[in-house]
Amino acid sequence: MATRQSNKVRDAGTQPKGVRVGLAATSAIYSMGAALSLSAGDVIQMVRVPKGASLIWFQLSGGGGDALVSLGDGVDDDRYMTLVTMGSNSALIRTANVHGGNVPYVYSVDDTIDIAVSTVSVGTITGGFHLRCIFSMNDEV
Repeated sequence: MATRQSNKVRDAGTQPKGVRVGLAATSAIYSMGAALSLSAGDVIQMVRVPKGASLIWFQLSGGGGDALVSLGDGVDDDRYMTLVTMGSNSALIRTANVHGGNVPYVYSVDDTIDIAVSTVSVGTITGGFHLRCIFSMNDEV
């Protein structure tokens, strides 16, 4: 069980670029090298979410081997997607408009959008994940 970080969380350390009020878009990649493998309980921090943001759209693709994953944040690990099989053997893409009639979740503190790994079907996994997000920004929080 490990916490891992994508290129956006590990290297940049900054919030998505964009005006403070309006829309901001960001994307991140997490690649697994040949020496790495995922395990049940691993968390991959993909993108930073600033205070006042509300995720309105995401697209998650890739995976490594066949992994059962959820997409959420530091408070709720399956806020946006619950237990979906992602695999590197096929071009799986999950897209969601998270506003679809629901009351959007507005972040009251800085956080990250995370991939939580539930189960992995093979021992050594290569490949990676690519996450694209669009946030609505609100300066009233």
